[in-house]
Amino acid sequence: MLLSQIFIYPIKSARGTAVPESQLDVTGPLRDRRWMLVDEQGVFLSQRTLPRMALINPSLDEAGLVVTAPGMSPLTIFDWSGEGEWLPVRIWHDQLTLPHPNQIYSDWFSAFLGQPCRLVYLPETVVRPVEAPYDRADWRVSLADGYPLLVATQASLDLLNQKLSIPAEIGRFRPNLLISGAAVPHDEDDWRRIRIGSVELAVVKPCARCSTVLVDPNTAQPGVEPLKTLASYRRMPHGVMFAQNALVVQPGQLRVGTSVEILERS
Repeated sequence: MLLSQIFIYPIKSARGTAVPESQLDVTGPLRDRRWMLVDEQGVFLSQRTLPRMALINPSLDEAGLVVTAPGMSPLTIFDWSGEGEWLPVRIWHDQLTLPHPNQIYSDWFSAFLGQPCRLVYLPETVVRPVEAPYDRADWRVSLADGYPLLVATQASLDLLNQKLSIPAEIGRFRPNLLISGAAVPHDEDDWRRIRIGSVELAVVKPCARCSTVLVDPNTAQPGVEPLKTLASYRRMPHGVMFAQNALVVQPGQLRVGTSVEILERS
């Protein structure tokens, strides 16, 4: 098996970007989901209620991010310098206080989304624990939903696409890592530990899919697929499952093309 693609999502729920390599720490890939949009009450925003966020396209720059969106001039977001107003925010059940570095950034996103919002940042000094029962001191998560990494396999995507009239892009499922060469579809359900080069991951929980997978990442238009078809054969007690959440046991550098080894199965 090989690591065939690496994706990072600099702004939570905005478009992802494929990269050839990424440094990994216990929170996940560096620069992955360090930025987040919140409403006037400080509650995080996502494609679940704002599909238009799929059209926000951040690209990495040495100084920070360059963000584009239809009808908008490009916005340059500089890496956080330590300045800005700190705001109370909520992401799922977590209450955090995060910096709001620049009102100009927030005005740009507010104009595009058609509602007031603010762009906040997760600095290294703010610790967000992983979901229970994995909320140990040595594990942390960025502004991802609950875990540092989401791992998917090409074999599982191929099985789904065999059942669909219009194939689904892997981008709908927003994984960080796509692995090719799995023996059978959904073989990842049985993985417990894997090694990718020098990096070791604990595979801990299947990912229950929400309405985000219904949003076409190219048009931001919601539909009924691929969730309708996926539900016909992947419905489990806690939802319709696709891909696996993972924790970082041994950080390191990830590169596309690196071999993947299964260390432990359930």
